[in-house]
Amino acid sequence: MKFIDEIELNLQAGNGGSGCASFTSYYRNPKAGPDGGNGGKGGDIYFQGNEQINSFFSLSFKKRWVAEKGENGKSKARTGREGQDIYIQLPLGTIIKLNSENGEENLEFLNKELVLGEILLPRQTLLIARGGRGGKGNAAFASSINRAPNYAQNGQPGERLKLKLELRILAEIGLLGLPNVGKSTLTNSLSEAKIKTANFPFTTLFPQLAIIKDSKEKIKIADLPGIIEGAWQGKGLGLRFLQHVARCRIIALVLDASLNPLEDLRILQKELVKSNFLSNKPKAFILNKMDLISQQQKKTLEEIFSREKKEEKVFFLSALHRTGLENLVNGLSKLIQKTDENIDFSSHDFHKVYDLTVPIDWKLISLRPRYWKLTGLTIDKLIKKHYFEKEKIIQEIKKLPLEEILNQNEVKKGDTIIIDEQEFTWS
Repeated sequence: MKFIDEIELNLQAGNGGSGCASFTSYYRNPKAGPDGGNGGKGGDIYFQGNEQINSFFSLSFKKRWVAEKGENGKSKARTGREGQDIYIQLPLGTIIKLNSENGEENLEFLNKELVLGEILLPRQTLLIARGGRGGKGNAAFASSINRAPNYAQNGQPGERLKLKLELRILAEIGLLGLPNVGKSTLTNSLSEAKIKTANFPFTTLFPQLAIIKDSKEKIKIADLPGIIEGAWQGKGLGLRFLQHVARCRIIALVLDASLNPLEDLRILQKELVKSNFLSNKPKAFILNKMDLISQQQKKTLEEIFSREKKEEKVFFLSALHRTGLENLVNGLSKLIQKTDENIDFSSHDFHKVYDLTVPIDWKLISLRPRYWKLTGLTIDKLIKKHYFEKEKIIQEIKKLPLEEILNQNEVKKGDTIIIDEQEFTWS
């Protein structure tokens, strides 16, 4: 199965159904009054976390999602059926970003890196595109002044979004190392995984996830493709997959004890410094292939690493012969528990969500000192809705969280706000 960690999706929430304009007609009362029902709400689009999925491969076959339209209202005051919602399954660790080219309108003022949300937990659900509200039927407009309205309201369009999804694999341990140091063999020995291994570089072409089988806790490990010298300049597979260890709690640097582990470590640390990914991550060092060196060489390595790496955990093992694995699992479990104790759950930003209380498409333009013009897709929708009742546009705008965007732009009380040629004073 192909590993895909970036994808773009086009979403179209369902449009609201239009209201119905009809009149009740009985045998003895042919003009009994309006009875047009309201249109149904359009379907919403949700993102939902699924721990059984590890990439965007399943989404690569369908990149455009359109939710069902709300049904139009009917006579006899019958409300139209609501459109069916869509739930899109995503792997854990998905970052949802808003593309600046959003729908048909090019929202140039939006940042391309605007994060709408993240999927971090199984069954976590995020409403990403809201369906349009159904239009009102003519029965809703009947009043003592207007007893026979012959018009109804159109349904509002659903939200249209162009999104970019990026995957950051969630794992407790991230295995990093040069090619052919035995990362995949180690992963196979620690888990039930059957990752391809061979005696040539880059047998692992994309990250592989596995769960340690002999641990009391559920510990996920991520086997990442090998890094060579100059990877930060694009050599080998580059550092593209290094982004996946951004959320790993511990980085385990795997070294080949039978070659020159100190030189390999120097190369790895140089590449990590150039990448700027792992500056503050806790690290562990795993010297693999200890079965290929003599006892004297083993003793020398232990002395060097105990002297050079006093602060970090160092493990000596042979993944092929499965020696030293129990000590590794116990040591990593203790290290994970230690990192858990250091996490401040009250301040850690586990789930970034962009504040959507202010519509993301609003734009405030300064025309001259103390004169501002408010524009955006939300404004355009209100103008279409109340085309013949301009004063209602201002009333509807004031119901929205207008204060927040005005405060962000340092609009002062007494300033003039212009909306579709209508002016009002901010107070």
